[in-house]
Amino acid sequence: MFLTCCLALTACSAPPVTAAPKAYSEVKVLSHFTVPRTVFQGETVSELSGIAWDQDEQLLYAVSDQGRLFHFKLTIDGEQITAVQPLFVAPLVDVKGKPIKLRDSEGLDALNTSNGKKGDSQLIVSFEHGARIFRINPQGRQVGELPLHKNLQKSKNYRSSNSMLESVAYHPKYGFLTAPERSLKGEPDNLQSIYSAKRKWSFMGYPAKNSAVTGLEILPDQSVLVLERAWAGILHPMVISLRRVDLNACSKDGMCAAQDLAVYTSLIQIDNYEGLAHIKDNLYLMISDDGERDLLRTELTLFKVQ
Repeated sequence: MFLTCCLALTACSAPPVTAAPKAYSEVKVLSHFTVPRTVFQGETVSELSGIAWDQDEQLLYAVSDQGRLFHFKLTIDGEQITAVQPLFVAPLVDVKGKPIKLRDSEGLDALNTSNGKKGDSQLIVSFEHGARIFRINPQGRQVGELPLHKNLQKSKNYRSSNSMLESVAYHPKYGFLTAPERSLKGEPDNLQSIYSAKRKWSFMGYPAKNSAVTGLEILPDQSVLVLERAWAGILHPMVISLRRVDLNACSKDGMCAAQDLAVYTSLIQIDNYEGLAHIKDNLYLMISDDGERDLLRTELTLFKVQ
């Protein structure tokens, strides 16, 4: 369980922007479930960073840092996660069936997952070490590649190889969205940015040292749910924040207000939350990456944004 503490902090000085309408005001945590670090079909269930829910297939997809795609059977009884069972695992491979050379598959979204049809789902995977976003079929094979905003196309623009594209989500108005984990070179350290293929929106990061974007999802009102994680070493608490950014309320120059929905901090249990998935309506999941370390865990948290 989290050792939680809601914080009310004032954002750093930022350009004036139109405040996002507060259609949502808080996060209600419903359930936690620790996914065992078991071996399934020769692969360790570990280092899961991106997740996506397929309503039609009743599957939870997950990608690991090591380039593996998992399918899980997710059981929710009422508002409690009661079981998470691995059903399938495969390496991510390119169009020729060879293992994708890019390292660190981090972000995940799924398309065609609630249209009442089976067999037409498609996955979208973003990579951190080598900024790319690929279309992947549910068996883990690449079927295409998405165009990136011009600012994201060159590795030299990023602060490091470990701060590239950790998140991806499909927006019904703006198309595919992604965010570098940290701001690009030459930008303020506390500035976060969301990109489509052609546009850029920016907002002040959560005011905790090294706060970084690790997950994106879309809320029912088409605003963006942003997951940020801040970690500054073992003497400092891990800070996880869930925030809301309404792209339609941003200024003409792309500056946006970020609304804090929930903040969780802990010096005792370090849950490195990196992925979000929309289940239905205002119900969401987030997952922590255990880094395949004994002191960490793969924790699924079920919550509502209300």
